[in-house]
Amino acid sequence: MIEVIKPGLQTTVQDAGRPGYLARGIPPAGPQDYRSFAIASVLAGNAVPPPPLSMGDPREAGLEMLATGPTLRFHDDAVIALTGGEMRATLDGEPVPQWTRLAVPAGAELCCGKIGPGMRGYLAVAGGIDVPRYLGSRATYVRGGQGGLDGRALRKGDRLKVGTPSEAENARRASTAPELRRVLGQPWTVRVVPGPQAHLFTPEALDLFYSATWKLAPTSDRMGFRFIGPQLQMLARPDYLVRDAGSGPADIVDDITPLGGIQVPGGIEPIAMGVENPTAGGYAKIGTVISTDLGVLGQIRPHEDVTFRAVSLEEALAAAEQERQDILDQLGAIA
Repeated sequence: MIEVIKPGLQTTVQDAGRPGYLARGIPPAGPQDYRSFAIASVLAGNAVPPPPLSMGDPREAGLEMLATGPTLRFHDDAVIALTGGEMRATLDGEPVPQWTRLAVPAGAELCCGKIGPGMRGYLAVAGGIDVPRYLGSRATYVRGGQGGLDGRALRKGDRLKVGTPSEAENARRASTAPELRRVLGQPWTVRVVPGPQAHLFTPEALDLFYSATWKLAPTSDRMGFRFIGPQLQMLARPDYLVRDAGSGPADIVDDITPLGGIQVPGGIEPIAMGVENPTAGGYAKIGTVISTDLGVLGQIRPHEDVTFRAVSLEEALAAAEQERQDILDQLGAIA
């Protein structure tokens, strides 16, 4: 049992998410920074969670922390790991490292402080956080009030059950090599596959999108990450779009909004969709953030500098495979 002494700014229960329900208006949710979440899970001795939008068992749940983490009292012995953004964490007042397996004795108090560089931290516990599944997943959909612990962030006084740990943790690496950890700090680079509506922007706008320095707006959240920068001009609108979608410069006939899709309403302030993305939208999408860089979005702090870089589909797939290999590396024997 884990007791919440202080909840942190927004601490939620997350597993790998629930893809497959967008037709019902329910996004996948899950961790915004999959890489950090997955490595924490493996360090703690849990199964490797499937990557974003992968079907199958979402595996054990952990905690995602935003900006400031919680203070937790462990009523039983536990094995945990902390990853993600750089965090000032203590166990009974003594500093503890991240990206390392930690043994927590019964009665100990873990204090997860401010996060930075980075914006989100992750805590995994051997056996996982045991809350009821909703549509097959324990992930919290914050805006919809579904999943996790009563569909909400943690509150003071909450008590979290912990599942039964496996026997695997002692056969794995006890810490993560520095080169496999999430790289933190600005200027951030987010890789993007152009489209699906890049053809509606002028060539100059496309060049500007990839050459400009953008800043993350403080209104960003797990649904969308809004960026402040120059206006992006659209091409003259074809008659069918005016007839079927409206007169706005970026209006299109509503279509699916992919995870990571970058809408540009009115040609200003691009919005990259996060793990709580809406089902569909009526704005042109200049590009789509590759799956491995959804985690980069999750670690950018408001007002920090960001640039976008165009990559091919083949490069995006190669990056996803490399991330998978990096996470599987944690399953190796302890050196």
